[in-house]
Amino acid sequence: MYQALYRKWRPRTFDEVSGQSHVTEILRTQCRDGRVAHAYLFCGTRGTGKTSVAKILAKAVNCESPVDGNPCNRCPACREIDAGLSTDVLEIDAASNNGVDDIRALREEVVYPPSVLKKRVYIIDEVHMLTNEAFNALLKTLEEPPEYILFILATTELSQLPATIVSRCLRFDFNRLSEEVIAERLRFVAGQEGISLGEGAPELLARLADGAMRDGLSILEACTAGVGETNAVTAEVVRDRLGIADADRLLAFYRACAKQDAPGALDLLGEVHRSSKDLSVFLDDLSVLARDLLILRQTAGRVKRSDLRFPAEAAALLEEFPSYFTPETLFWICSLLDETQSRMTRYSTNKKMLLEFAAIRLCDLTLNDSLQALAARVARLEKGFVPPAAAPQESIPPAPQSSPSPTTDDAEPPTVETQADAFGQYAELAEELAGHPDLLPYVRKLTATMEGDKFVILADPFTNRMLQRGSNVQALANAVRAVTGKSYVLLFRDRAPGESGPKPIEEIT
Repeated sequence: MYQALYRKWRPRTFDEVSGQSHVTEILRTQCRDGRVAHAYLFCGTRGTGKTSVAKILAKAVNCESPVDGNPCNRCPACREIDAGLSTDVLEIDAASNNGVDDIRALREEVVYPPSVLKKRVYIIDEVHMLTNEAFNALLKTLEEPPEYILFILATTELSQLPATIVSRCLRFDFNRLSEEVIAERLRFVAGQEGISLGEGAPELLARLADGAMRDGLSILEACTAGVGETNAVTAEVVRDRLGIADADRLLAFYRACAKQDAPGALDLLGEVHRSSKDLSVFLDDLSVLARDLLILRQTAGRVKRSDLRFPAEAAALLEEFPSYFTPETLFWICSLLDETQSRMTRYSTNKKMLLEFAAIRLCDLTLNDSLQALAARVARLEKGFVPPAAAPQESIPPAPQSSPSPTTDDAEPPTVETQADAFGQYAELAEELAGHPDLLPYVRKLTATMEGDKFVILADPFTNRMLQRGSNVQALANAVRAVTGKSYVLLFRDRAPGESGPKPIEEIT
């Protein structure tokens, strides 16, 4: 009968277990020296070997001819346990047998010695699913079982176990398996099964396994279906089978965002959708690449490349768009993508539309009013960021200078900061706006001119929008009237990047 790869290649001795040597060495030594505890607790995420090690331990304590603590896998006891035929090794699923009556039945059974083997072993999987009453019923038996009883509890949710249960067991924590360990095991299994793994395929499969060996073997098995007579699994085959977009499309998407090219980003999403790629996986890869960008940016490259999933792509984007991928922008990108993932989980009927909305917001920061988006916009304004598509090929010529006054023939034109200080004597204006401290940072960016009875304020688009929010306009008008002694109608005009401003206010009041 055909067996799935993860069942066929389940480890049969402690030495065959991958990536959990801190657990298997201790268990093997205890079995060799005859110092096995009465109860064990195995904790860890899915697919890390908890149940496999529990079955190996059950064989090791009952093996008739152990080899340095490992089961021989040849004696009748080992063969019966491997085949699942032994009545003395019971695997209980606590998810479906979680009531107090189930535990009471177990307590009644433990008084009887094993029928064939040396020890009766109870493997209780997902033990955190037991009810409080069931845990209470198990306490005394778990603490002082008969000498021929061995309990092995396995759980993925240690936090849900009562402390009274944990304290009665010898606890082992199973680590998530590294991509290198999973890739090595996949190469071995593929070689034994006659499967050809192309360049990059084991690493891609290991990354998709997310620390679980069982998931890696299951994905490998799924990718071998329909590969033809060559029986070759390449990285491209893995992407096609699982609907994963390649790294070039991730780069193209972020390049479009950096250039504020919304049509280009939407066209790319349409291409990904038409090619039957999984948009949820594409969004997850975008989030991981944003995370890699942030780590690479904040550590100045002093990070192990093995800790990043897309190190080459992240480095290329940071080199190409250093002023766009600021820490503030990257934090905002991560929060926006996380929000989109949450909405996809709740409203999965139209993933493409949700991802399109996110793409448009990524290309236009002005469509976002969250704190992260505002921080990203301010950071870009401070750096004078201009989208690459809009930037001229040659250096920007210096802005024309206004006619110098007789007393400042040789002086340079005032900068934005010096103009801000001259804005009706900034200290006086700041005093008038003391009740509106949120306005002061934006007032520093202003220049102004007069058109009849109108007081025209020129600033970048973002500053103008912030000044016109709520009661800000009235507060600013009152402050200007108090400083200049005149009532003006305020007009707000956007000043393009690099455009020279008019005279400071102190020269026209």
